[in-house]
Amino acid sequence: MELDSLKYAWRTLASKPVPEKSPEQIRALLQGRSKGPVAKMRRNMVGELLLILVTYTPAILFYFLEFDGRLSGVAWLFVLLLVILAVYFHRKSRLLKAMQCADHDVCASLRQQVATLKRYIRFYVRAGTAMIPIMTILTWLIIRWKFPPLPGADLFYRISGSPWWQHPLTWIGLLIPVTAAVYFLNVWYVGRLYGQHIRKLEDLLREMEEV
Repeated sequence: MELDSLKYAWRTLASKPVPEKSPEQIRALLQGRSKGPVAKMRRNMVGELLLILVTYTPAILFYFLEFDGRLSGVAWLFVLLLVILAVYFHRKSRLLKAMQCADHDVCASLRQQVATLKRYIRFYVRAGTAMIPIMTILTWLIIRWKFPPLPGADLFYRISGSPWWQHPLTWIGLLIPVTAAVYFLNVWYVGRLYGQHIRKLEDLLREMEEV
């Protein structure tokens, strides 16, 4: 219903003589449109950022305070990840805010902004997936460095054999399907938060081009 109303509004605006299609009218139409999908994406982004903070903050504090601070390197990994995410969310927030402002060429501007937003989303999905094996491997290396095995332990395990769950290949084998599952979960998650709203904007662009 929301999209149909906006399409009708655009047809009505487009059917008027050219002098009547002032920048103010076009801006009002686009801002009214953006109060739907763009505003929802901005709210979803804020909720997503709060969820990340609530999830990462306990992990950061845990690795800073426990183990006598010997695993603070893991905490700094999470801090670095938060900084990267903060930059990403800041840039995406600026883009979404700009999408609620129309300039002299509304259609071209909105088309470019939607294309940029889609690139941001693709980067987010890929980076969010790559983060799983990267963080896992770096965390393992830090733990291995701070808590090295006792002298002769590696030789002992080679002689006696170690439980299957202690073998690095076992964890690598588990990491592959987990990473694949996280990828598909990210695709679904991002699609729910942003994908459906981007499709609505693309529908509006096609409707504007057909008029």
